[in-house]
Amino acid sequence: MIRFSHVTVNYGYVPGALKDINLQLHKGDFTLLLGPTGSGKSTLLRLIYMDILPSAGAVSVEDRWSSARISPRQINLLRRNIGVVFQDFRLIENMSVFDNVALPLVIEGYRSKYIRQVARALLDEVNMLQAADQPASTLSLGEKQRVAIARAMAKNPIIVIADEPTGNLDREASQNVLSLLERFNRNGTSILMATHDYELIKDTPYRRIYMENGELRQPDRTMNVGKERIFKTSTEE
Repeated sequence: MIRFSHVTVNYGYVPGALKDINLQLHKGDFTLLLGPTGSGKSTLLRLIYMDILPSAGAVSVEDRWSSARISPRQINLLRRNIGVVFQDFRLIENMSVFDNVALPLVIEGYRSKYIRQVARALLDEVNMLQAADQPASTLSLGEKQRVAIARAMAKNPIIVIADEPTGNLDREASQNVLSLLERFNRNGTSILMATHDYELIKDTPYRRIYMENGELRQPDRTMNVGKERIFKTSTEE
């Protein structure tokens, strides 16, 4: 579904934010992107929804969009098919919970009846329907992230990209967020989640991709990511 072919990203005069990345992500997978802060995880995610473009190489999504030849109009179309969940939620604080989830559909011009049905169903799915009329500013951090996940799902995306979605949350809220992403994945949505919360995901069976210093790394018995030593397992082949 998503292919990185010899992708390098340089920021200004700083070479090697990403270095010769070759990677394929498959439809329907739940994939974990692991590595310490500054390893290049967020840069890799931004390349998928083409917030930035490679300095060399190409990123393609579903063989419909390629960074090598994409236009601004096509980037907008691509982003309609991708949901993004950020560590800092990026909700509009003075808008209601319902309006935050509905906003992507309003922007696309869907009819109000459809918008209401979809937004309410998603809020119910993330157990936030009871807060639909509350301003987003009144929510706890965990509640905000659940609303952000509902918003990311509003346009029925082909993939949800979650960039450190539990970074600001306590353990219970983090587990709730992971459980929600797992539920949507079981229903067919591809998930790519960047994290350095190794305790949260250590027992999960999902494919793991490790990054260090802008490069993909195979885990081994001498590699340390953050504070936890990474050991290779059969799920990482």
